[in-house]
Amino acid sequence: MNFKFLLIFVFFASGATLARAQQTPAPVRQMIGTWSVAERMWPGAGAAPMSLPPATAERHLAGDALLQEVMKSMPGAQPSFTRTAWLNYNAITHQYEYTSWDTRAPQIMAEKGTVLGSLDGGKFVAPQWGKMKNVAFRYRLEVGGIHNDRQIVRLFLTPESGDAREFEAFEYVYTKVG
Repeated sequence: MNFKFLLIFVFFASGATLARAQQTPAPVRQMIGTWSVAERMWPGAGAAPMSLPPATAERHLAGDALLQEVMKSMPGAQPSFTRTAWLNYNAITHQYEYTSWDTRAPQIMAEKGTVLGSLDGGKFVAPQWGKMKNVAFRYRLEVGGIHNDRQIVRLFLTPESGDAREFEAFEYVYTKVG
C-alpha cells in the first residue's frame, strides 16, 4: 500500500514540475488583454505600404502556457476578417512557437525561435501578392516588446524565385485598451 502511495505521489509531483516548467514567460504574459490594431501591408519589395482597416485583438491565456489571440476587423470594416494565433514557450525545446490562421489567406503559418523577437517560419504559396501570382515565400516574424502599452509585430517575406530580397509584408501596431 505504501508503494502505491509513493507512485501516486511521484506521478503528481512530476506533473506539477512539468506544469511549472511550461509556465508562460513574463514577456508573453504582458500581451494579455484587449488591443486596438493598426495594420499595414506591403505588396512587394520597395513598394509603398497600404493601410488596412483597423482591428481589435483579444489575447488571453489558455491554461498557463498558451497565449491565444483572436483579431477581428472592426464592425463594418471591409473586408472583414478573423485571424487566430497561438504563442507558446516550449520549455522542452527552449523555443517560442507561434501559429496563426487568417481568413484573408486561409493557410496555417507557423514560426519558431529561441528569441521572441525573431521567429523563423517555413514556406507558403500566395495565389497573389501585389503583382506576383502563385509565388512561394519563406517567412519570418518579429514580435516586438511592449513599451508604453504599445507593441509592434512584423511579418517579413522572401520570394523563393525572382527578386529574392526579403521585404516587410505586414506590420501590426498594437495599442492596449484593456
